Amino acid sequence: MFLSLLFWALLASYIIHILDEALLNGGFVQWIADNFWPTYTWRMFFWFNAGAIAAIATSNLLFDSLGGHWVILPLIWVAGFVTHVATVHVYWSIRRNTYSPGLLTSLLYVIVFYLLIRYGVGPHLMSGADFAIGMVVGVATVGAFLTVGPTILFPRLTRPRHPMHANVQGTDG
Repeated sequence: MFLSLLFWALLASYIIHILDEALLNGGFVQWIADNFWPTYTWRMFFWFNAGAIAAIATSNLLFDSLGGHWVILPLIWVAGFVTHVATVHVYWSIRRNTYSPGLLTSLLYVIVFYLLIRYGVGPHLMSGADFAIGMVVGVATVGAFLTVGPTILFPRLTRPRHPMHANVQGTDG
């Protein structure tokens, strides 16, 4: 029951985090567009977050219903979001010397992460192996996607391509 509550608290934290990203310092969409990805839009922000909310809720429901090793699914989200805190919100706020919208409320993920370690792994409410698998998979998937996607990958993929000019002139004779 305690783990389920923490995982639902993660979802609540995410919703609060989305509000922070939407409202503070001009909004996360504008911050990403200004600093990394000029074509990033509110529509993209909405659909990505709607999909993530659905996926987190589904992960939580699967764990609530089936228990056991299904704990790995919500742990993936915890690990991914904690990675996102460090790599996007903290790192880029320092590097750009400006508040990254979402920085303050992303610390809620760190609190959930701490509580999972202290009161979930410590008293063996989940196995250390399940915790480790969830962490590794979460960092490698959700964390990597949230780190590299908006700052490096998507800006490069959406950058207008300029055809190479072959400055070839016809030859006479």
